[in-house]
Amino acid sequence: MAIVSKKVFIATSAFMAFVDRAHPKHVQATAYFQYFAQERYQLYTGYLNLAEAHQEIAEKISESFARDFLRVISLGSVNIIYPDTNDMKATIKTLVSYKSNLPFREAQMAVLANRKSISQICTFEYLPPLFALNVFYLPI
Repeated sequence: MAIVSKKVFIATSAFMAFVDRAHPKHVQATAYFQYFAQERYQLYTGYLNLAEAHQEIAEKISESFARDFLRVISLGSVNIIYPDTNDMKATIKTLVSYKSNLPFREAQMAVLANRKSISQICTFEYLPPLFALNVFYLPI
């Protein structure tokens, strides 16, 4: 039996589904975060994902709730990954070499996860097939 890594990269869509009770995937996102806590997963996110989540929360819910979100992140156990020069170069190289439309944040998320040996990404959006990354699913 293969050993499954206990590292997960949290995408913007997962944060949004978790904090917005009206989101169609809220129940699923809540189950994910409960599972992460129960199984003691190491959670990571990129600074760009965090900035996007903050902006979306401010626009869709409220500015004060967006500040509270950042406060909780700063006090919690989510590790924020900041790209260095090599990460940025790898992101640009990935964008240039990818044959289809690829948003910058998706390329950067894939590069950061790959560089930190994070093989699973918790997202509710399409994940491009980069670096053999997998979408996180709850085990049955």
